[in-house]
Amino acid sequence: MTAETRKRTSFPVAFLILAAVVVFGLVLGIIRLVQGLGATTNLSDFYPWGLWITFDVFAVPFSAGAFTLAAVVYIFNREKYHNVARLAVLAGFTGYLLVVLVLLMDLGRWDQFYSVLLPYRWNLHSFMFEVSMSITIYFGVLILELASIIFERRGWAPIRLIHSVIPLIAGVGILLSTVHQGSLGALFLLLSHRLSAIWWTPILPILFLTSAVFSGLSVTVLLAIVTLRAMGRPAPIKLLSGLAKVILVVLALYLVLKVGDLVLAGDLGLAFSSGTLSVLFVAEMLVGVIAPLVILASRARNSEQGLLAAVICVLVGLAINRSSIAWFALSPLSEATYTPHWMEFGIAIAAVCAGVLIYGLGVRYVPTLQKAATEAEH
Repeated sequence: MTAETRKRTSFPVAFLILAAVVVFGLVLGIIRLVQGLGATTNLSDFYPWGLWITFDVFAVPFSAGAFTLAAVVYIFNREKYHNVARLAVLAGFTGYLLVVLVLLMDLGRWDQFYSVLLPYRWNLHSFMFEVSMSITIYFGVLILELASIIFERRGWAPIRLIHSVIPLIAGVGILLSTVHQGSLGALFLLLSHRLSAIWWTPILPILFLTSAVFSGLSVTVLLAIVTLRAMGRPAPIKLLSGLAKVILVVLALYLVLKVGDLVLAGDLGLAFSSGTLSVLFVAEMLVGVIAPLVILASRARNSEQGLLAAVICVLVGLAINRSSIAWFALSPLSEATYTPHWMEFGIAIAAVCAGVLIYGLGVRYVPTLQKAATEAEH
């Protein structure tokens, strides 16, 4: 056995550690499903949303690279991003899988999760219904896209059929993801009485969609660099700098929309006079918007270090934004307080480890995904 073969077939210690954490998280998940929310979380009628919802509203835009790259490849006909888009599909599938599983943990009647698929239980006036259906159908789209990538060498008739209509499937995915990214923001429109005016705005759906676009592209850039570095190959900086230009434009649009809305609403002063919430807002703007704008507008975007710094800043800013909207900036219904239970932390950490593990295994051991990663540099 050659050294190269041993390298491909060996199982890294890091994967074993991640797998152990995932197994521990699965045990916690089973305990939660058996014992209920009251015994395993610190959620209550006053704080029905907590750490897990924050994880979900962050993971959805984090996984948006699949639909943004699909638009780049199939709508704007940029075939040179085809291999990078394949990695984005794997990341998107992984992210949405974890969203579904963590959301299952958050359901009081988890045993009736299938109810959203029953027509006689549909509430057509609910944003939550639209979000649930879009995520469910889009997850099915991601499964089809990923199956066509993984099994394309098999030549099976169903895979050939899927592959022949993949532009249509990707188009449906773009539509569904665009709708539900915005609808996530629309969901928080209902909380105008609880969400701080720093973040609540009638254009919240537009801000959610815009942030999903630049964060999804940022994740794609990050994964491309990290994946190729782990494989001992140079990152396709020239290719990724093209995506960086798109991130720059969408970030600038987001900044104009966000600040302009605060000014027009007369709430800009709140952003600097609201204590902890002001700190969160300023951190989000400086770290997640201003800093990457400065980096990407300079020559630094043509270097690996510059790209990494910019996209990491974007994702930190996204984390601050989503945690603020879904948790910190929501005023409680009473004097009650909320601190996540250790099991909530354990399941969330295990979900993150599961995402890293699934993506790592896919790129390392699935030939078509490994080929996509290695050919991205060309």
